[in-house]
Amino acid sequence: MVSTTATAATVTGMRTCAGCRGKAHRSDLVRMVVDRRAATAVVVVDPRAVLPGRGVWLHQRSDCLDRAETRRAIQRGLRVAQSLPLEQVRAWFDSHA
Repeated sequence: MVSTTATAATVTGMRTCAGCRGKAHRSDLVRMVVDRRAATAVVVVDPRAVLPGRGVWLHQRSDCLDRAETRRAIQRGLRVAQSLPLEQVRAWFDSHA
């Protein structure tokens, strides 16, 4: 018999930070997605977590962003083959620090 009850992670909205790999509630993390509407694909911050597409979650700390970039976790999590510019993401992190 298969259980149909949701796991605790699903019920509480837990996500994993791509930088430090720590688990946190989605309200404590910020989501990033690839904006394909631009002429060239670029990673953008999705603070309301409503943009379409695959997302990657990070704590709002620059050290988590640095770790994720070093480990190529953003690229891997978004399932893109090439490296994408993170200038807009860095600017958002700097203005919301």
